[in-house]
Amino acid sequence: MRIECPSCFAAYVVPDSLVTAGRVVRCARCGDDWTPVAATAAPEPEPVPESEPPPPEPTPPEPPLAPAPVTDPVADPVLATARPSAMERLAAHTAWPRPSARLRLAWAASLLVLVLAAGAAYAWRGEIVTEWPPSARVYALFGLQPQTEASQ
Repeated sequence: MRIECPSCFAAYVVPDSLVTAGRVVRCARCGDDWTPVAATAAPEPEPVPESEPPPPEPTPPEPPLAPAPVTDPVADPVLATARPSAMERLAAHTAWPRPSARLRLAWAASLLVLVLAAGAAYAWRGEIVTEWPPSARVYALFGLQPQTEASQ
């Protein structure tokens, strides 16, 4: 059985056994829920004598070009309970949760540790350069050459 979404016209081929009477299906493209209408069995065409040309193939109906007018969801109770579309969910403002007191305390403690480490690196820069001479280049980069006994 071939079913088609009434909102976005996406077509699906599903086994007849899966589409039972009254079953609600959801479109994978737009997320719209609908109940597919069972296809009626088309009568078999009569055989055409060979002297007549075959009848032209019927053309499938074209989907509408303009979107359907938007109705007010508050005025229509069916639309008020319907799920929002994907674009409406994307456009909705997401409220960020308010950070807890523990999270703020953790950030403050992390910042304090970094400030203390930077202060210790500045206060003991002479001892650090004495123990690890390559660190003198980092201090020179920031213009904080330590005062060594040779330069005093």
